[in-house]
Amino acid sequence: MAKEQELKDILDRFKALGDVIGAAIVRRDGLMICSGLPQEINSRAVSAMSAAMVGTGETVSKELDIGNLKQIVVESKKGKLVSVGAGEDAIFAALVRENANIGLIMLEMERAAKKLGRII
Repeated sequence: MAKEQELKDILDRFKALGDVIGAAIVRRDGLMICSGLPQEINSRAVSAMSAAMVGTGETVSKELDIGNLKQIVVESKKGKLVSVGAGEDAIFAALVRENANIGLIMLEMERAAKKLGRII
């Protein structure tokens, strides 16, 4: 299976979870690798902001000597943006509804991030 199809399959399986609006795989410099975001969402903005947030979170974690960053969650009135590192070169970002089961989302994101880290 081609790498691009493997990435799309991971996004499709993740998006099949309840309460997931969309997801994306992003390079750490903020460029999109593969998007599973709805068309009305600015995927370039999501990718750039996710990379900036994860990079800043990793710097904070390192400077404060509090261990490796696990995730960044931006919680808003209408939903959440969750971003996690996916290996050395990528970030996995997901938009989820406000009442999403964040425990299940995080479990599945960690699984997907491990797979992505091996592929990318």
